[in-house]
Amino acid sequence: MKAVIVGGGILGTALAYRLTTEGAEVELFEAGRLGGGTSAVGAGWLNSGGKEPFEYHALNVDGMAEYATLAREFGHAPWYHASGNLKWTAPDKDEQVRADVERLRSWGYPVELLSPRRITEIEPYLKVPDDVTQVVYYPWEGLADLTQLTGVLAHGAAANGAAIHTNTRVASLVTEGERITGVTLVDGTTVDGDVVAICTGRWSDELVKTAGVDFPMAPSLGFNIYTGPAPVVLNAMVHTPDVNFRPDGSGRVMARTSEFDDAVPIDGVVDPVPDIGKEILARAVRYLPGLEGVAIEGARVAYRSIPGDDHPVVGEVPGRPGLYLLVTHSAGTMGPLLGRLAALEIANDERDSRLATFRPERIVTV
Repeated sequence: MKAVIVGGGILGTALAYRLTTEGAEVELFEAGRLGGGTSAVGAGWLNSGGKEPFEYHALNVDGMAEYATLAREFGHAPWYHASGNLKWTAPDKDEQVRADVERLRSWGYPVELLSPRRITEIEPYLKVPDDVTQVVYYPWEGLADLTQLTGVLAHGAAANGAAIHTNTRVASLVTEGERITGVTLVDGTTVDGDVVAICTGRWSDELVKTAGVDFPMAPSLGFNIYTGPAPVVLNAMVHTPDVNFRPDGSGRVMARTSEFDDAVPIDGVVDPVPDIGKEILARAVRYLPGLEGVAIEGARVAYRSIPGDDHPVVGEVPGRPGLYLLVTHSAGTMGPLLGRLAALEIANDERDSRLATFRPERIVTV
């Protein structure tokens, strides 16, 4: 069985690696560089604290656990950091915070309400505002370097015999009647496959349209800044009312706020760093004073891959045998898990019940 995978981000490379371990022949096509799209710009935040309904929450929890499994499998996992997540809100929202904590606890999700004093023991460089009396701590959550992991998975797939093509854009899908039989590259080359798996994130709807499939998506933009090395130590993801930030390696910090996402130019041009980037940094300095005086090294736009109903789409498209969709906003959290589950289904026809709620038929039309 041969699988053609379109997209070389975290989903595509996870699927490629797992398919090769199941004995499938794999050929992967990435329009740019591996992990160079949304995977390279996402926060890499592994979480399920705010995800509903329960089926979606549970799938994300299993996705988080898959990282620990993958780390044991590879033996060395510098791309995985089980460092937790800290969050506080404005004091007038304390009641809602407690309700959210109780909901998560009822679902068996570890979450704690800690005092600011305890937080300074966990993250000594972090300054919690004086009017904050409780901080939510999610100990199971963590961070992943998705670009690094994408490379690891692609290398593993290639070592198992997969053909990995970068800077190679797929122009359209090839059909014979209703069946998808391969892809056509922009240079006119046709590549055959028993299954074509679409892992192109934000751009998935455009590609499946070439096979007469309507796949509604609701993508959005996100704007991130990246600081230079700072004299601080930060381990966890941090969410505050007006800015979120995380460590980005080598003393750097990535910061963002959804407040300014609508101000991002649609073409993604953010050089030189606009004033909104400077404002994001100023907000981060209030909570991480060690960033004072540190320059912004870069700013990037993330094109979030969001299906039309905000939930994953995983499985073969009814009415288009041979076409498999693997699209989700939570690819960072669930990428390795969805890659494994999809590989078992594609190679061995093993359908996992956890995906029953997220099949393409609920949202795509042919």
